[in-house]
Amino acid sequence: MSRIRRGYEDRFRALLRQARARRLEQGVQWLVTKARHLSARDDISLADALAQVYEGLATRKAFQKAASAPASIQFLCDAGLGGLARWLRAAGYEAAWEPGIDDDRLLQEAQSIPATLLTTDAMLMERRVLRDRIIPVFWLPPTLSITEQLALVLREFGLSVRGPRCMSCGGELRRGSKEALRERIPPRTYRWLDEFFVCSRCDKLFWHGTHWQRIVETLTALKRCHSRGAAEV
Repeated sequence: MSRIRRGYEDRFRALLRQARARRLEQGVQWLVTKARHLSARDDISLADALAQVYEGLATRKAFQKAASAPASIQFLCDAGLGGLARWLRAAGYEAAWEPGIDDDRLLQEAQSIPATLLTTDAMLMERRVLRDRIIPVFWLPPTLSITEQLALVLREFGLSVRGPRCMSCGGELRRGSKEALRERIPPRTYRWLDEFFVCSRCDKLFWHGTHWQRIVETLTALKRCHSRGAAEV
């Protein structure tokens, strides 16, 4: 729990900086205390209480970023965020991920790409290059589902859902000729679909089957929630 608390403390600190709060550390501790009281009052875990306090603060206009992230933003996900990397690619964004990557190499990669680091590791946030924001970083609570992680990243960086990229490597998808790709398309799929796409980076073949429809439905729901949240602010 101490790691999760420290992670939320960092998020509270970032929100208070955004709002130009004068007493930063006092504000952070007040929010943590508020979460403890909420946890005791509603008989919920401290992690859930911290999440509620954070959500209540992050959705208020004064604590939202004035400008959205640049269209060319790239993300680097830590070893435990492979699912988020795939969904970010489906939402149209570059997201690098390598299973089993150690912390030192992760930070080196973030600097060399360069990319915004996404992590659930509160201990990693104590590294100087992250603490001092030499490498841009965003901490995600480890208790969130993958779709909740995606929604949080989209909201935090002011991103909209765009045309998908390759979910395997993040490369750009280009429409391919059905006839030219005939040898690579399963016979049944060839008979009932006409649109096919090829990744410009790894050459993987894609088509809009039932799996893709489920992905689209999830992204569409997130987009509606994002738009509704913006309208309510």
